[in-house]
Amino acid sequence: MSLSDEEALLGSLNASQRNSLETFAAVTNRDPHSADSLRVLQEAGWDVQAAISRVYDGAPAYPPPQDTEEADDDDNHHDHNPPLLSAPRARSPRRRAAQTGGLGTGAIGLYYLRQVLPKLTKLAPVQALALPLAILAYPATLLYNLGAAIVVFLARLFRLRPSSTASFRPRNPFAGAARPRTTVSPAAAAENFVRNVEQVTALSRRQSATGSASAAASSSSGLTSRHRARGGTTGPRIPDFYIGSYDEALRFARDEMRILMVVLTSEEHERDERFKREVLVSEVVNDLVDEERIVIWGGDVSDRDAYQVGQTLSYISLPFVAFIALQPSGPPGLASNPATAPITSPRMRLISRLEHSPTSPLTSTTLHAHVQTAVLPRVKPFLARLVAQRAQREADRRAREDAERRVAENARRDEEKVLAVRRREEERQRAERARLEREERERVQRIEKEREAERARGWREHKRRELLLASGGEASPAEEGAVRVAVRLGNGQRVMRTFAGDAPTEEVYAWTECELERDADLAARAVSSAPPPPPSADYVQRYHFRLATTFPRQVIPLPSHLASPSTTHLNKDGDEARSDETVTVAEAFRGLGKTVNLVVDGLETRRRMSMTSREGEESEEEEEEEEEEEEE
Repeated sequence: MSLSDEEALLGSLNASQRNSLETFAAVTNRDPHSADSLRVLQEAGWDVQAAISRVYDGAPAYPPPQDTEEADDDDNHHDHNPPLLSAPRARSPRRRAAQTGGLGTGAIGLYYLRQVLPKLTKLAPVQALALPLAILAYPATLLYNLGAAIVVFLARLFRLRPSSTASFRPRNPFAGAARPRTTVSPAAAAENFVRNVEQVTALSRRQSATGSASAAASSSSGLTSRHRARGGTTGPRIPDFYIGSYDEALRFARDEMRILMVVLTSEEHERDERFKREVLVSEVVNDLVDEERIVIWGGDVSDRDAYQVGQTLSYISLPFVAFIALQPSGPPGLASNPATAPITSPRMRLISRLEHSPTSPLTSTTLHAHVQTAVLPRVKPFLARLVAQRAQREADRRAREDAERRVAENARRDEEKVLAVRRREEERQRAERARLEREERERVQRIEKEREAERARGWREHKRRELLLASGGEASPAEEGAVRVAVRLGNGQRVMRTFAGDAPTEEVYAWTECELERDADLAARAVSSAPPPPPSADYVQRYHFRLATTFPRQVIPLPSHLASPSTTHLNKDGDEARSDETVTVAEAFRGLGKTVNLVVDGLETRRRMSMTSREGEESEEEEEEEEEEEEE
C-alpha cells in the first residue's frame, strides 16, 4: 500500500476508529500510521482487546513491512521512544525465527549478533561435540520420558497433587522464553511482587502517621497507602509501588503527569535477591523517587501481566528498569527538544531503560545517576510545561466558573427584582380591582337603596293621602271596637290616632311609618320640588320596626310578608307576632282598653340604616367635589 493510500485510509476513519487505532498502537508498540495496524484491527472488527490478544497469544498476524534484514532500522526505531502499551508486537514467523529464543524484537537479535556471537565462536570446538553427545543421550532421554509418562499416569489415577508430578516433566533447555506460570489478576500479581520484596529484604511497607499497617490496603489511585516522611525516614525502605495492572499505572502516570518507573525481575534469576536488597530499597534511590514523585510499578516475569510488559518493552536481561513519561506527539525527529516542543496531544513514550550486564551492572548508584542525567533533563521541562498548562487551564476554568456564577447571581437578583416589581404591580392591580369592585357594589347598593327610599317615600305620600281620605279621616272614638293608639316617636313626640276595630294592624304600622319619616320626607320635598312617583302595584312596604305595648309588653302582630327580617330579634314570640293571617285592631288590642300606648322597637336599627344611607350620599357628594377640584 502506498503512502497516499495509507493517508487516504487514515483520513476515512471516524473518531472511535482513530481512538481504537491509537490504543492498539500504544499497546502493541506499533506505528499508528502503518497499514499493518489497520489490517489487524479491521480483521478483529475494530475490537482492540481481540486484536491485542491475537498479537500477544501468537495468532496468525500480517507480516510487518520490514523483515529480518532490516533489524538495524528496527533497533533505531526503538531508540526513538515509540508509544507504549502492555502487549507484545506481532511478529511474522520469519522474524520469530531470526530472533534468538524468542526473547524480544530485532534489537535483541542485534545484541546477540554483536555481543554474544563473538564470544561463542571461541567455544566452537566444544560445541562441535554437541551433536554426537545428543545422539548418544537419545536412548536415555527416551527412557526418561517413558518413565515420566508412567509416573504422571499413576499420579492422575490416584489423584495425587499436580505439583508432585510437575518436576517429572522434562524441560527443553534450548527453548525460548517460557510463558508465564501464573494467571492471577494484575493487582494480585503486583501485591505478590511487593510481598516478595518484603520477604527478601526483611523490611515492611511504611505505615501511616497513625501507625496503622497498610500492607494490603491500596488507595483510590492504586498506590499503597503509606506515609511519605521525606527527611524523617532514613535507611533502606520499600518504595511506594503502584498496586494494579501496568495499563492502570500507565494511565495514572499519564493523568498525573508523572514519570513511570517499570521494574521487571524474576525469582529464578541469580541477581534477583541482590537487586531487591541493594537497589530497590536503597535510601538514595527512594529519596530521589519521593522527591521527583516517580510512580513505580514492578512485576515478576513469571506473571502474565509482567511477562506481557516485558515483551512490549523488549527486555534483554534481568533485572530490568524502564522509564516512561509524557512526550510531545508526532515523529521523534520533529520534537527533539521537549522544552520547546508543542504540548498539544502528548503521548506516553519510553524515555530510557536499564538492564544488568557484566560490563554495566545495575546498582543503586548507576540507577540514581541515570535518572539524574538521562531521565530528568529530558522529562522535567516538558512535564513542567504540561503542569503549568493544566494549572493555567484550571485557573481559567475556575475564573470562568466564577464569572458564570457571578453572572448567574446577578441574573438571579435581577430576576428577583423584576418578580418583586411584578408582584407589587399585580398586588396593586388586584387591590385596585377590588377597590373598584367594592365601590361598584357600594354604588349599586346605594342606588338600590336610593331607589328603595324613593319608592318608600312615594308609598308614604300615597299612604298619607289614603289615611286622610279614608272614611273622612280617622275613625270616631265612639264607634264600637274603635281603639285610640298613642305612639311615642324617637324624637320624643307623641302622636295619636283612632283606628276602627275591623282595621288590620298593618294600618297601625303604616300610620306609624308615615309619622316616623314625616320630617325626612319634608326635607326631601324641600330639596326636590318634583313629587315622588307613586308606588307600583306590586310594591310591598316592609317595616323595619315593631310596635309593642308598654305594660304588659305585647308585640302587635304583623303579617310576615310585611315584616323586615331585621326585626326578628325584637320579639321572642316571633312566630306569634308574625303570621300570614291578617289580625284586626280589635283582636290585637282586646282587653287593653280604649286607649293604647305603644312604643316603637327597632328605632336604633332604623336610625343606623338611615345614617348609613346619608353617609353614602355625603361620601358620593365628597367624591364628586374632589373630582371637580381635580378637573379644575
